[in-house]
Amino acid sequence: MPTSRPIIAIVSCHKMVDGQPAQAVYQKYIDAIQHYGGNPILLPYTAADSENFDALVALADGIVLTGSYSNVAPIRYGASHVEEKQDLNRDELSFKLLAYSAESGTPLLAVCRGLQEMNVHFNGTLHPDWREVEGFYEQHLEDNTQPLEVQYQPVHDVIIQLKGKLAAFGDEWHVNSLHKQAINKVGEGLFVEALARDGLVEAISLIEHPFMIGVQWHPELNYAQDGFSKFLFTEFIHYASQKKS
Repeated sequence: MPTSRPIIAIVSCHKMVDGQPAQAVYQKYIDAIQHYGGNPILLPYTAADSENFDALVALADGIVLTGSYSNVAPIRYGASHVEEKQDLNRDELSFKLLAYSAESGTPLLAVCRGLQEMNVHFNGTLHPDWREVEGFYEQHLEDNTQPLEVQYQPVHDVIIQLKGKLAAFGDEWHVNSLHKQAINKVGEGLFVEALARDGLVEAISLIEHPFMIGVQWHPELNYAQDGFSKFLFTEFIHYASQKKS
């Protein structure tokens, strides 16, 4: 019997598990989607194959591009630096999902690496390392000597811009921050939804789209308690439910 819950496709990443390659998604993304009424499914990199892609994305009422240990490949945005932490298969799948969402209107939520993929897909560029850019002074990168629960604590404010999709939530919030890459040139057709106080772009949306939103922080961590996380996931699942119906 078909489910009444919207099906949310979550992109997977390459991981090594017990010395063997695996496709994986952190549990917190799955739990967040389940908690807010979605029915999560995981997409491995093979979903990008043309033979599989159309059939698989036709099942999806919404798409999540997760954060990741890896970074967007420099060749994707015309950069020439050496990027050690790459996942080229993840890039391929994510960029196909972004194109599909833009064409079909399928709701899409992009987190951290996902926001960076979203910006690059629409011809934007990235700073390979925000610490090398003059003017950024907020604590955007975690202290990896600390326990994970400390690394994911809120560390700086984001200022929500007027007239955007996130303005319905409020005008500012305190968020966590665990990233090295950051938006440089904003992609075509994108609206800057939120900024850190030092000017770093913290959220974007595709203007001509019902719900394609990228955030630089990690709303999935405290998805059931954090006010902004509640807003983001509730809105995302709402639009996915509308697509399903």
